[in-house]
Amino acid sequence: MADLLLIIFVGILLFVGTNTLIYFLARGNKRKMIFSGILMLILAPFVFYLTLEFVANFDKGGFGASIFALFNGILYFINGIVIIFIAPDY
Repeated sequence: MADLLLIIFVGILLFVGTNTLIYFLARGNKRKMIFSGILMLILAPFVFYLTLEFVANFDKGGFGASIFALFNGILYFINGIVIIFIAPDY
């Protein structure tokens, strides 16, 4: 149970850290914001793969690890789309 909470905490921390970094580096620049959103879209498969490799150490069957990695990858992908849509108003 502690392993699951640690993995969820690290996932949330990375997600919040990535969003904070994007907004801090963009600082009101629309082009940087759109570039950051595109970068998030490109990095979503890497987030999926790295999450799967990390979580698979704790899940012997692999089904829970794959679902968690898929959820994380989709979350990063949707976050990239939202950042691109928010950029013109930023």
